[in-house]
Amino acid sequence: MANIWTIASYELRRLLRSRSMLINLFLLPILLIFLLGSALSGVMDGGKDQKIDSFRVGIVDAAANPSERSQLITSFLKSPEVTEIITPVTADSREAAVSGLRSGEYSYAVIVPAGFDKNIMSGKEARLEYILGKNRTDNMVAATVFDNFLSSINYRQAAAMTLGPQTIPAMTVSGEGGPAAVLGKLNEEAPAYTASQYYAASMLLMFLLLCGQMVITSLYSEKDNHTLFRIGSMPVKGGELFIGKMFAIGLVSVLQCASIIIATHFLFGVYWGNRPGLLALLCLLMIFASLTLSVVICMFVRTAALARSILTGLTVVMTFISGGMAPLPDSWLNTGGAFSINHWGMRGILRMMLESPLSQISGSIVMLSLIGLVLMSLAFFSYRKVGYHA
Repeated sequence: MANIWTIASYELRRLLRSRSMLINLFLLPILLIFLLGSALSGVMDGGKDQKIDSFRVGIVDAAANPSERSQLITSFLKSPEVTEIITPVTADSREAAVSGLRSGEYSYAVIVPAGFDKNIMSGKEARLEYILGKNRTDNMVAATVFDNFLSSINYRQAAAMTLGPQTIPAMTVSGEGGPAAVLGKLNEEAPAYTASQYYAASMLLMFLLLCGQMVITSLYSEKDNHTLFRIGSMPVKGGELFIGKMFAIGLVSVLQCASIIIATHFLFGVYWGNRPGLLALLCLLMIFASLTLSVVICMFVRTAALARSILTGLTVVMTFISGGMAPLPDSWLNTGGAFSINHWGMRGILRMMLESPLSQISGSIVMLSLIGLVLMSLAFFSYRKVGYHA
């Protein structure tokens, strides 16, 4: 035990004396989090809510007889939820609607085919023709409103075909069901993480993996400086040497992790969740995975430069495919990203930030534990097979 503490204390003093190491470990990640969080805050953060003003929509009913015009469309357009968004204006013909769109009188136009209500009552599919205006937002809002109306009717038609045509009149009564249109806020019912939170988590995990660079530097420096011969001539076991070095580097990694979390919380207002114990456990698992991965690389690579290049390449690739550089589609994350260490760390930390239930966080911790056990086994067997010698 005395040998382990001696090696660990020496290694700790050596690491803390290196100014470049301190800058890369403690200042660089905080600077990157600030730059990425500030630059991409407008892309990821919710921003200000956009107010949708009411706009005019030209309605053209193709029925020849005014008495045959669609009562369903009329009732729908008179509903309070729709009138808050859309102001319907009757147009005489399709050409008049197009002319109104060009002149700016209408923002959108809808053509109701002749016999619209009769087709619905007979069980046919409901269809409308849309003519887009100049304003993209108005087009999107109007299309959403009318598509929701058509989807509701066609859903009822499908149910009527299953239950029988006698249910159609009862299912097409106006005013039943929920509101036709609702204005709300994105993620109104659930919290969302900010760009600073996202990149604080991703950069924390990336730099925890890069802590393995200290392992590579330490192990190869003993060979390059020819001090491994002298250590081998002393009553020091190989296991004691490894444990002492890993303990010191792990302690520095813990200090780095704590400094990033504390600094981002007080400087940038990053909220890390309400489970500090689980957050600490997840970070320790990431540190353990980084140290054991570095040992495996050192056992099979001859030079320190090549080992550092391999670790850096693996770190960058795993950070990218896990969405650490930029948010990726779920299909990517669930395929390639699931095979990276960062994926499970990001998943766990982001869910802590969103205060998700423990059941949604425990899976990430279990996967990181399994990854750590696999890497520890590989490090143990590679050390037994290859050994650490000059």
